[in-house]
Amino acid sequence: MSYRPFKPRDYENVKAVVSRLFEQSGGAKSVMEMLDLSSTRVYAFTDPDSKNDLSYARVAKLTQETGARAAAEHLAGLASGAFLPIEIDSDHDWYAIAGEASRSNAQTLSALIESLSELSETPGEVSAAEARVLLELVDRQMALLALTRTRLMKIAAEDA
Repeated sequence: MSYRPFKPRDYENVKAVVSRLFEQSGGAKSVMEMLDLSSTRVYAFTDPDSKNDLSYARVAKLTQETGARAAAEHLAGLASGAFLPIEIDSDHDWYAIAGEASRSNAQTLSALIESLSELSETPGEVSAAEARVLLELVDRQMALLALTRTRLMKIAAEDA
């Protein structure tokens, strides 16, 4: 059963984001069980008329346990960024693949970025079709870098 709040929420306000987080986490009943909270408390977190706020620790727990992306997407947007989920299977050595791809794509990406500059010696024109192909390349590279960053963060946290 998915979570469907009844009161209207302004898009991208905190209560709307929490509502999406709960829906992506399996609905109110699942959230109640995961966070060991009553239904009244869970619904209050999404009620625009309530002053109850969901703690960051609880947001992190829901995100980690369910893979819900609402909070990550919202926070990335607030930081003028974009959330790029990493969809990989564990049958490959993604770090070796990332290293090889980075070597082979470094010159291409460098030339692409320079060509988009209006101040470049050879400014280029990129068609919509070319942009779609290039976006796939850039997204793949960003996802592999994000995967590497995630691994490094886990290693850094081991000594903390």
